[in-house]
Amino acid sequence: LTPARFAESIGIQRSAMSHIASGRNNPSLDVVTKILERYPYIDSEWLLFGKGSMCKTMEENTNEAPSLFSESGVNRPEVQAKTEYARETEVKMPVYERKQPEIEKVIYKETPSKTISKIMVFYSDNTFDTFVLEKNQKD
Repeated sequence: LTPARFAESIGIQRSAMSHIASGRNNPSLDVVTKILERYPYIDSEWLLFGKGSMCKTMEENTNEAPSLFSESGVNRPEVQAKTEYARETEVKMPVYERKQPEIEKVIYKETPSKTISKIMVFYSDNTFDTFVLEKNQKD
């Protein structure tokens, strides 16, 4: 299924599915519930925690129709096709690892202090005066 068709099949907006698939948002409880209602053979433990297999085992499906999971039902071609399809389309859940924060060192270099050596003043009549600091003077 494409993400758009999957969203349609469980009854959510395409944009919501796009945000979940891209990792921008995590699926809400409502989305998880809709997935489990629409696809009852999906193991909730696998869906929520990524543990176990994607499909429920036969013992877990006791509330399903007995003809589907009884010994006589397993040999029916349509049941075999469904279980084969479910195995072939198993989706690998991405494993998110917590990354250590990167620590950057900021080094401030001290610049040598500056002192005034000359001041020039310009007047409106296009003249100017220059004041030079004598080297013998101290601050």
